[in-house]
Order: sequence, then C-alpha cells, then structure tokens
Amino acid sequence: MIKTKRQEILSIVAIGLSVNILLTILKLTFGFWGNAQALISDGLNSLSDVFISIMLLLVLKLSTKKPDHDHPYGHEKYEGLAYFVLGIIFLFTATMIGYASIHSIIDYIAAPETAETPHIFTLIISIVALIIKFFLYKFYQTSGKKYDAATIKADAKNHLLDAWATLFSVIGLGLAQFNLVIFDYIASIIIAIFILRLALQILSESISYLVDQSPEIDQVQHIHDLILSIDGVLAVDDLKVRKHMTQKYVDVEIGVKSSLTLQTAHKIAELVHHTVEEKFPEVIHCMVHVNPHRP
Repeated sequence: MIKTKRQEILSIVAIGLSVNILLTILKLTFGFWGNAQALISDGLNSLSDVFISIMLLLVLKLSTKKPDHDHPYGHEKYEGLAYFVLGIIFLFTATMIGYASIHSIIDYIAAPETAETPHIFTLIISIVALIIKFFLYKFYQTSGKKYDAATIKADAKNHLLDAWATLFSVIGLGLAQFNLVIFDYIASIIIAIFILRLALQILSESISYLVDQSPEIDQVQHIHDLILSIDGVLAVDDLKVRKHMTQKYVDVEIGVKSSLTLQTAHKIAELVHHTVEEKFPEVIHCMVHVNPHRP
C-alpha cells in the first residue's frame, strides 16, 4: 500500500517521538544517577522534544486535511500555530535550564569542595546521544526538503541544536572528569543559550506565517516582472503577495487597453492567472483584477 504525503510526514514525526523518548529516559536516568547537570539539562531539552512531537502528531493530522466548507483555504495555519507553540515551549525550557545552571554555578563558587564529579558513564551516554541526534537531524533535514513541511524543517533545526547542545554536554562532562566540575554547569548554560536562540527564531518565523506577511521583496519583484511581460498587460497597478505557510497567495490588478472587449480582457486575466501559478509552483492561487489602463 502506497503511503500519502500526510502519512509519510506523520511517520517521520512518530520516529522522532520514539527516539526522543529513548533519549529522555537515558539522559535523565544517568544524569540524576551520575550527578551530571549538563546531562540533566540535555534530558529536559529532550523531554520538551517529546511533548513537541506529540503536539505535532495531533496538529499535523488536522493541518493536512483538505479544504472544507468552514475552511475553504485549507487547514495549514494550524501548523503555523503549532510552530508558534513550539517556540514558546523552547523559550520556557531555555529559561528553566538557564536559571538552574546559574544557581548551580553560584553554589559552586560559594562552596567548591561540595561539588561532586559526574560519573564517567554520563560522558558515555552523552556521546551516544550526540551520535543519535546527528543522524536524526540528517533524517529530518532530508524529509523536510522532500515534503516541504514547515514543522519538519523546524524540528530539523531543533535536532541540529540538540546535537550542538549535546556536544557541549560532552565537552563539559569530559572536563568535569578532571575535577573541573564548573564546566558541567557552564555547559548547561550554553545549552540554554542555544535553545533560547532557536526559540526566538521559531517565534519570529511562526508569526510571519500567522499574520500573512509578504515574502522577500525580490520574490515579489520576480512575480511583478513576469506579469508585466505577458502580452496584453500594459501595467501592474497593484500587487499583493502573502505567505500561507510554505505556500503563497497572489492578488494583482493589471492594466489593459480600455478598448478591449470583456472577453479579450478576461482571456488576458486568465493567462496571467495560469502563467503565475505555472512559473511559481508555491503559489496556491493567483487572483487577477482587470483595470482599463490610463497612460
């Protein structure tokens, strides 16, 4: 049985969920057992990924539904909403990890002799987690490009961030083995900074999806130039392009000879409509309004 695009995307998220559950259990179990602050922070990061994957599974089932009577433009913006919530979760996680790490550093400075060196097994677990996360990132990166899914692309960035965060966890725990325990806490702060940066980036992108922001000016200019090059179009009186997740809507007013018949003007409008949608596959619909051109 051939899977649909929707089923493929849901399968990808399910794989990510399974891997994140495994990593969360490993990191938190060995982090608390081995007294490794960086590994615990990394585990909390993976725990947030578990909740994110569950949320994506629920939202993607809704966002990939076909347009209906109540949602004639489709359900894709539910994915944008999930993208926004994902950013909020990352922001909360970064704040929590950062606060705990700073508190640990303050305690270490006040009484360094009370600090316990993390167990060597915590370093081994971090190295294993790093390898797993790198391969999961590559899998999501390839899948995001293949299916052009915003949330898969966002989660790919998250897995790359996790790989970097785990790398700093490996470095911090490695240095901690030489009684430089403070580097375990410093690694936790670096992990929090990485998560915070991704949170702000995701929030910015998700807001642009939800408020119908225009794409980059050069993309709009390319559409403008294409329309103006079509036979019969004397002017582009107005052009609006708005994002609809990874796709776009185009609304354009064109100027044609005022002496043309309604049928001829309509044919020019149809040509503009079909040409824009053909040349720019990401455009869902191009709405064309015809004006009599006034030189």
